[in-house]
Amino acid sequence: MIAHNPAGSQIAGGVTPADYAFRKVAERRFVLDAELPYDGAFLPAARHEIDVKGPGASIDFAERATGRRILSVPAPATVAPPFSFSLILTGLGRIATYVRKDGRVTLDRTLACPDGFNPRLRVNLGNAVSNARVTLSAGIGQADVRFVTEGRSHAPYVEDDRYYFTFSARSFGSYLGVASFTPEAFDVRFEGVILFDYGDGELRNDVAADLFHDTATGEWRAFVSNFSTGGDALSGRAKGGINVAWCTTSPLHGFSVMSAKSLDLEGMNEDPDGYYDAEAGMWRLFVSEFTPGRIRAALLESEHWDGTYRRIAGPVAEDSTGTTLVRCGGKTWAIFGSADRACYVRTYPDLEPAGHLSFDHPPWPAGKSDNWAEGRVWPAFAETPGGAMLLTMDRDNFPGMPKPNWTYGKLHFYRAGPVNRQSPIVT
Repeated sequence: MIAHNPAGSQIAGGVTPADYAFRKVAERRFVLDAELPYDGAFLPAARHEIDVKGPGASIDFAERATGRRILSVPAPATVAPPFSFSLILTGLGRIATYVRKDGRVTLDRTLACPDGFNPRLRVNLGNAVSNARVTLSAGIGQADVRFVTEGRSHAPYVEDDRYYFTFSARSFGSYLGVASFTPEAFDVRFEGVILFDYGDGELRNDVAADLFHDTATGEWRAFVSNFSTGGDALSGRAKGGINVAWCTTSPLHGFSVMSAKSLDLEGMNEDPDGYYDAEAGMWRLFVSEFTPGRIRAALLESEHWDGTYRRIAGPVAEDSTGTTLVRCGGKTWAIFGSADRACYVRTYPDLEPAGHLSFDHPPWPAGKSDNWAEGRVWPAFAETPGGAMLLTMDRDNFPGMPKPNWTYGKLHFYRAGPVNRQSPIVT
C-alpha cells in the first residue's frame, strides 16, 4: 500500500511532513518590545536607549580605561521631544538608530562603526551616558527560526513545558537570539543572546544556527553560519561559511558565549542543520550550498561532528534556504524553503522529492510580487501529541531601511491535526 500525500508525493509506509495540513493560528513580530535587562560588561550586540526631553541628547561610547570618547550618536533634531532614542549594535556591522514616539518605532538612520571603534572587544569599552538603558533585544525583526533540540536525533528541547528556538535578531545587522513558547498559547518569550568566540577574544555575531544539547557528551553544541566574517552586504565571508560551536553550560538564558571554529568546508554554505545517524554511525549535515546561479540544498557527512565533511547527496535542483532535518513518522526527513514559494520535503539521506508542506495561509503574500525571495522561509517542524506544529517567518523588511538589507521578519505559527488516512489512499 502506498500513502498519497496532499502535496502529490508517494511514499511507502508512514506519515511524512507533507501529509499534514497546517493551519495558521498566530503571528508575532517584536519591534523593540522584547527586551531583557543587562547590567554586565559592554556587549557588541545590545540595545542602548535614552529618553530625549530636549536638545543636545546623544548616546556616547568611550574607552573604559581612559574615558576617551570613541563614538557619539546624537538624537535627531527633527523630532520634537519627548521621545526615546535607541541604537542597536551588531558587531562590526552598520549601526541602526531608532525613534519611539507616540507608541510607534521608526528608523532614524544607519551609520558605520568609526575607525578605532571595535565593539567586539567589549573589555575596552564602556557606555559614557549615565542615563542610558542597556538591554538584550529581539530587535526589529525575527528570522531564521529553528528549534533547539535535545540529544542527537532532533527531538525538540523542552524546558518547563516550553519549546525553545533560535532566531536571527535583526537590526541593520543581526545576532543570534533565543526564545521559547508553549504550543497551546504561542506565548513567545525572548530568552537571551548568544555570541561566539573564535579564540581571539572578540565576540562575534554569527547567526542561522542549529543548537542542540548533546547528551552523549554533556556539551551544548551548534552548527553556525559565519556571517560575522563578511561585510554588511554579506560578501567576503570566511572559507566554507559554517562553524561549529560549543560550551559546557546552557546558553538558553541571558547572555552567553560559545567557543567556535571553522569546519573548513570547500566553497560557501549556510543554514546548517546537523544530525547523528546512529544506524550509519555518521554525522550528517544538511546545508544550503552556493552553486552557480543559486543556493541549493545538499547533504554532507563526517565521522566526527567537527569534520571533515564530504557531500553525499545533492545539490537539489530547487533554490533552497533554511535547510532543516526533522523527525516525522519514525523517520528523518529533509525540508527547506525556496524562492519557488514552497517548502519542499525530501527523503533522507538521498534527497529525493517527497512533496511539500501544505498551508491554509502561507507565510508569503498572495498574488504576484516583485520580491523574488519572499518564499525563502525557514520551516521549523515538530511532531506533537495528536499532530504537528510549524514555526516559520516572512520576508518583510523593516520600513525605510537602506537597501539591500535583511531586516525581515514576522513569526508565523501553524498547527496541524492528525493525518486522515481515510483519504486519499491508493494501492
